[in-house]
Amino acid sequence: MRVAVDVTDERIGCLLCGAFESGPAGSPWARIMDYREPEGPVTPALGGDRVYRHIDYPLAAGGAVVVRDCYAGDESDAEYTALTLDREACERGLILMAQKSPRHWGDFLAEDDDAITADIFLQYALLGDVVYG
Repeated sequence: MRVAVDVTDERIGCLLCGAFESGPAGSPWARIMDYREPEGPVTPALGGDRVYRHIDYPLAAGGAVVVRDCYAGDESDAEYTALTLDREACERGLILMAQKSPRHWGDFLAEDDDAITADIFLQYALLGDVVYG
């Protein structure tokens, strides 16, 4: 049986906030290297007037966050494989989390997600699988 679920940008924004800001280092494997400006105006996902590039750019048309996998072999900040976190990647991350990590997906749906849930989402969005942890 297939069940469709609508997910708001605010909830995705909460995952992005958790992935990049939770704990002393957020997701330690993921380092933001650059930002791609959206094509038009940006609506803050978490409400209010402030735009947070690491939360709002990936959700806006044409916007993205460029991430480096800090644990990827011998790559350095000068030369690395760019991972693009945009709206499409966020959607892919949600789908994969629902399919492969039902406990984390259930926590997310129940709004009982935490930094671990956010990191799992980010790994699915950028790496296509849970590679770390």
